[in-house]
Amino acid sequence: AVVSTQSTGKKDAVSFKPPLPDWKQHCINRIGAGCIEKIAMKFSKKFWQSKIKGADFFGHVPSSEEHRGLFAIFYDMNTEVKEGPHVLMSIVTGEALEFRNNTSDLNVLKSCLQLLRNMFDDVPDPEDFWVTSWGRDRFSMMSYSYMAIGSSGKDYDHLAADVEEKVFFAGEATNRRFPQTVTGAYLSGIREACKIVERGYSIPEYGDMKMDEK
Repeated sequence: AVVSTQSTGKKDAVSFKPPLPDWKQHCINRIGAGCIEKIAMKFSKKFWQSKIKGADFFGHVPSSEEHRGLFAIFYDMNTEVKEGPHVLMSIVTGEALEFRNNTSDLNVLKSCLQLLRNMFDDVPDPEDFWVTSWGRDRFSMMSYSYMAIGSSGKDYDHLAADVEEKVFFAGEATNRRFPQTVTGAYLSGIREACKIVERGYSIPEYGDMKMDEK
């Protein structure tokens, strides 16, 4: 048995011999692959609460159309914590992804801080930060699946179906109830493991598995 967790952003990166049946390949082609990047910043204090007054998120209207999707919303990731760490997260979407894909993590941070300092007083430098780069990750090239024009929820079900009880499929794009989530991906793995066991395949112990080190 083989379990494929191939990203829908890498549809042409893996070939199957013999080829997948048409019904399987068609649903793979129909499901969309979207991308959203995030920046998380750890601060020594919640400077944003001077204006937000207890809210756990706030928005930002870009000054020009070309900046649409760039840090449009910010989330307070620790609303219940009074004494640090204070983490603020924002997102990069849509046309602004080109900026992220062509900019270093540090310059993304600098742009975000400049925006925050235009909105709030006394914004300190962050103690730490993290910027995702799903769009540049050669193993994914995306961060979530979605129903593109011409697709439907049935495509999630078809993508989850096995092929001749030999090739199985897992990942968030195979979970119709919880797509686009880590939960959906995790549950799909349990689902496929159960299907494999039910069909009588033996599961090797971890120590017996041969890993390709290349």
